[in-house]
Amino acid sequence: MEELEEYLRKLREDFNLHMYNKVKINLDSTIAENIMSGGKRLRPLLLLLVFKAFNGRDFEKALEVASALELAHSASLTHDDIIDVDFERRGKPTLWRQVGIGRALIEGHRLINLAFQIALSEGLDIARIFLNAWDRASNGVLRELMHRDLPGKTLYLRIIKEKTAALFEAAAECGALIAGASSELVRQAKKYGEKVGIAYQLADDYVDIIKGRFSIRSHLVFYNRFEEKIRQIMLAIKLRKAPPMESLLAPKIDWKKFLLEEMAKNINEAKKIIKDLDLAEPEKTYLKRFPEYCVYSMLREAG
Repeated sequence: MEELEEYLRKLREDFNLHMYNKVKINLDSTIAENIMSGGKRLRPLLLLLVFKAFNGRDFEKALEVASALELAHSASLTHDDIIDVDFERRGKPTLWRQVGIGRALIEGHRLINLAFQIALSEGLDIARIFLNAWDRASNGVLRELMHRDLPGKTLYLRIIKEKTAALFEAAAECGALIAGASSELVRQAKKYGEKVGIAYQLADDYVDIIKGRFSIRSHLVFYNRFEEKIRQIMLAIKLRKAPPMESLLAPKIDWKKFLLEEMAKNINEAKKIIKDLDLAEPEKTYLKRFPEYCVYSMLREAG
């Protein structure tokens, strides 16, 4: 893992330099500082790692698209912090606490706009990937806020596949596409990115459970389900056909066990995808380890 961490450290340095030059001429200093302050850069690192694994040559183009991806991710974080009423991110006040909700919303929109401008400048295929990823991520957030009907695990997995994995998918897909991989290899890279993104979000949520953190959105999902169960109970009483109370309540889920099992499953599936591909070394080996790197980088926060 040390070799991978050193490899990614160098990639991150290259990316951060490119990103800094991009944001300092396009964004307000407060916004630029927020984007450049910390962050794991997992999505751009994934794009660059896949690009190199497929023997890509135009590294500057890969850096440019990776910057667009990180800008889109930063926009989603800006809006997420408002929705979740989060006061801090990476130990600092969230953007909406610094500049107000109204301006933070607009700045988030501007980040999205800049990301799509960059993506479009790199070709329609790249722009299409970005549009699809952003649409799916937005749908995931809406589903998280509004959906009531699906069982807990099914709803949860669908949400993280849309909301979080979409940008990881886009990263891997773009990396392969820029490198000139065949359509089938691009499809495999995209699937790999999905598995990495799911595993990462599972680890993120596992840490939240360990630390006892609960988002407002989680409470909304619980409230919506509970409200619907109450309606069912009241209707059953009126019809004098009340079923046993326990049949109306959601089954208890051992979330820690479930998250760990799903993490292992998605990590193994990601490794299998890479194992079957003919890729450059050492990048192929690093891609096998990258899902675990993402998960462990998050789990370390739980101690």
